Amino acid sequence: MYYPLRYIEWSETKQMEVGEVYQIHSLSQEELFVHKLVDAVKLNHRIWVHVSHESIDHEKHTIYLRPFAEELPATYQRSLATTISGQKDYPNGLAPEYWLWNGTQFQRRDAIDSYVSPIHLALRLLDHYLVQQDITYDILYTVLDADRQKVMIFLNEVNE
Repeated sequence: MYYPLRYIEWSETKQMEVGEVYQIHSLSQEELFVHKLVDAVKLNHRIWVHVSHESIDHEKHTIYLRPFAEELPATYQRSLATTISGQKDYPNGLAPEYWLWNGTQFQRRDAIDSYVSPIHLALRLLDHYLVQQDITYDILYTVLDADRQKVMIFLNEVNE
């Protein structure tokens, strides 16, 4: 089954819709999960933060957005914006991309996996931590870069 998805800008100050940002006419259920589970989305080279999402009769889906702003700790804010905006590659389908905090900025981490199905990617987005080779990472933030079809997963190594 396939579903339409609308991205709508939301004004916190006015408590109302500002207008439609983007529309996707047909997404699989698994892809829809990924769209709804990330913290933010990059559409047409602009970063938007998810405010909330809803469905009407389980068929029509809407994600409410606001422009990317100061909702993250200052430590990560500038590096996140620079990293998200600076990527230019274009893969064929949804793929995860991992970014590790090095104390001053995010650096691309070697691929953990080359392909993850949309449902497995959605399952990964449900976790707060990622453990790889006995190293635990805190998942700080997730962004669907719709322009590149990448899910950017920002990590910080947890000191144990």
